[in-house]
Amino acid sequence: MLSSNPRSRPLTLAGLRGFESAARNLSLTKAAQELSLTQSAVSRQVQGLEDELGVPLFVRKAREIALTPAGREFLPLVQRVLAELDGGVDRLRRDVNSPRVSVTTFASFASLWLIPRLPGFRALRPNADLDIGATDRVIDLAVNDIDVAIRYLPADGAPPEATLLIDELLFPLVSPDYLRSAQPLRSLADLKAHTLIESTYGGRAEYRSTWPGFFEAIGQPEVKGRSKLKFDFIAQTFLAAQSGQGVALGRTYGADVFMSGDLVRPLDVAVATGAGCYMVVSERSMARSEVRAFVDWLLGETRKFNAELDAWLKRSGAVPAKRSSRK
Repeated sequence: MLSSNPRSRPLTLAGLRGFESAARNLSLTKAAQELSLTQSAVSRQVQGLEDELGVPLFVRKAREIALTPAGREFLPLVQRVLAELDGGVDRLRRDVNSPRVSVTTFASFASLWLIPRLPGFRALRPNADLDIGATDRVIDLAVNDIDVAIRYLPADGAPPEATLLIDELLFPLVSPDYLRSAQPLRSLADLKAHTLIESTYGGRAEYRSTWPGFFEAIGQPEVKGRSKLKFDFIAQTFLAAQSGQGVALGRTYGADVFMSGDLVRPLDVAVATGAGCYMVVSERSMARSEVRAFVDWLLGETRKFNAELDAWLKRSGAVPAKRSSRK
């Protein structure tokens, strides 16, 4: 039963709208134009809100208004509440009218792994819109209205709610033509006669798998190549190696390229970096059927991929001494 005291009841939404617009514009006239109301209607909304709160929100002068201290304190709260409400309404309308899954991931994973597999999900959900954002920045899912994030992270830096999709291993890769025509490459020591290709991965050392890091991980002195060829993104190192420009470091999420034979392993050495591709799902998004379908599809695809990769690694002798555990 509602209380007879009006100040203990929920505030009316119309009053919040009128107050926010008038406070932002510092004008009842501009607020009326913005809300498609008359000035007197906005004035009544604000007056009603002040009556409900029991405090004045504006100082009214002859031709202008100004916020009181209470009004200045109340405005940011009202703006946050209205923004969250408007965002929720937009999501409900979007989900009903156009089912959508928004995904953020890093550029090389999108290019090397995700995009080639998307037709499989499209066949399952042909009416779902997919919004794939490729960036190396860590995106806040709640703030940016993102459903699923696929991130490259060290195991000790992954959040508790993250699910490991693919372990990362490193090993040298070259094109078959390069292996036949270049200087001999029968041992790690032979790398000194070759161009070594690597990615700076946006310059973030903690997420960077480079040749010095590779040698440190396998516990051997670094072999410096004849020259180095650096790119921002890992997918670019694969393209450079495929065109015969040197020796790249292979990563397991790019396995489609080397399992197909476009790149080959010249040396029987591989190492786990302790990093991998992790999935994080927005808690609110899992209530939507198309997001659950995408997550289930992604988990199924990575399970199949990992099984194929493990079989290939065993055949090629690239089984490292340690692997990070999969959740």
